[in-house]
Amino acid sequence: MNRPSFLSALSGRRLAVVAVAPLAFTLVACGDDGGDAADDTAPAASSSSSSSSDDAPAATDSSSAPAEAPGEEGGQEGQAAPAGDVLAAARTALGALDGAVVFSVDRERDGWDATVVTADGTEFDLTVSADGATVTREPVEDRDDDGDTDRDGADDLAERTQLLRDATVDLPAAVEAALGEVPGGTVTSIDLDLDDDSGNRATWDVQLDEDTADEQTVTLDAVTGEVLRVERDD
Repeated sequence: MNRPSFLSALSGRRLAVVAVAPLAFTLVACGDDGGDAADDTAPAASSSSSSSSDDAPAATDSSSAPAEAPGEEGGQEGQAAPAGDVLAAARTALGALDGAVVFSVDRERDGWDATVVTADGTEFDLTVSADGATVTREPVEDRDDDGDTDRDGADDLAERTQLLRDATVDLPAAVEAALGEVPGGTVTSIDLDLDDDSGNRATWDVQLDEDTADEQTVTLDAVTGEVLRVERDD
């Protein structure tokens, strides 16, 4: 299975796609790396890193892990956190559950909500502290007990399985691409999803400056790294 390496190089509006072996523990929509060390590797069987200090999403096994700890500590409570905090939170989430992949990291007032998915497609939700360093709520399996039918559950599982299989651009690379489109922006959430508007392909939706006049969303192809659109939210 191919998995995104933690850091992919950017080329124009396109990211270099890093194909890696099955991600035992990748950070596809990130986790606890060992700082600057290669312990924090990217997806499954192999890890790759760019010149950047942040590694890409990876599996918690030794083969991959999220980006390295950001150079600066981020944000104060009530304020949007810098991109580095997104990567730190992803890394911490990744380290919370062996063999999982990070599908999303979303900034809340008192921390980060993260979703990780294991190799069999099981989804878990957890919460990370505002500085991205600590798990404040341990992973809890999302059992879809909100009225979904068995068919809905099967469809959701099929979608997660496709994302695990198809996504080859890692979370840090997606963050880097988004910031390239919105210089000076602050990443407040990132999600890996299937995009109906893009032919049901795997995409990263990166939201910047949420709840401000500058709020924008950058959508990029999670397979090729191509930036598909940049939308300013009203």
